Amino acid sequence: MKAIYAALALIISAPFLNAGEVILPYSAFGPQVAAYGLIGKEWWQWDTHGEDKDKNYPIKVVVYWGQTEAETARKHPVDRARLQDYRYVDFAKAVAHLEKAIKECKSMKLNASTMEDTLALLKKQKAEQVAGGNGS
Repeated sequence: MKAIYAALALIISAPFLNAGEVILPYSAFGPQVAAYGLIGKEWWQWDTHGEDKDKNYPIKVVVYWGQTEAETARKHPVDRARLQDYRYVDFAKAVAHLEKAIKECKSMKLNASTMEDTLALLKKQKAEQVAGGNGS
């Protein structure tokens, strides 16, 4: 009976064993024109518009897998008082978006190296996480 309970516990917890995330700056997804469709505008999400175009907003993007957006948001809450702005993106959506944006940039002969680096990093981190079987 103990073996059955242990097996059930393992099955129930299996999706969370390979949960993980990578926290990146907004700029890792390219310029706002390439990124806003996925992660919103490059200003505080609680504001209706940005300020001076030279203002730097330290927005972080949390790309996650093996966990829900709600779980990710609990670990990295948006806090207006502390100027902590997080955007949450599922791994598959981030990869699809980056692949499309890179292809579009290349077709227009624009530099996509930042987005290519981000895509490679995300794939590497997830592969290492899943291979290691560690939690985040």
